[in-house]
Amino acid sequence: MIRPFAFALALTIGGHALAQTTTAATPAPAVDPAHLAAAKRTVEAMMPPAQRSAMFEAMLNPMLANMQQALLSRPDIQTALAADPKAKATLDAFFATQQKKTIQLLQTELPGMFAIMERAYARRFTVAQLDEITAFFSTPTGRLYMDESMKIPADPELLGWQRRLMERSMADGEKDLEKLEADLTGKSNK
Repeated sequence: MIRPFAFALALTIGGHALAQTTTAATPAPAVDPAHLAAAKRTVEAMMPPAQRSAMFEAMLNPMLANMQQALLSRPDIQTALAADPKAKATLDAFFATQQKKTIQLLQTELPGMFAIMERAYARRFTVAQLDEITAFFSTPTGRLYMDESMKIPADPELLGWQRRLMERSMADGEKDLEKLEADLTGKSNK
């Protein structure tokens, strides 16, 4: 298929690849055990372990679907799909596989992320503050806040904003790649 299609596809699955990338980080300061225990209670009150996977999938699935819609709405993608009747089925299968891999990766990595979150909370809040935060998230309003806040990424208005941003980013990225290619091959119009 055409190069812009490949670029757009790379952007679509870029989050999956980015999640697998490691970077050198500054070591985090040690965490006081009392703070860590309080932070663990806070994180568990915010996102109960039994609900975490479902909460993140509910947030991630609409975003992935939105990325797919943005890609499929591009004129060059529409042209490529029209030229090959089998391409849509192939692309749909690819998207389904990528979504499954992303969800599996998320489920595998969630425990590590929550351990990191616990340490981050422990470094930023006192035990008393963590207890107050835990108390809030143990209330009906706190539970409702967490449940609903995980659904906000699926809000139609936010998804529309995200789609417009992705479409613009893909268009800008294609232009940047063309310039880079020209610069690398010495065919620049400078």
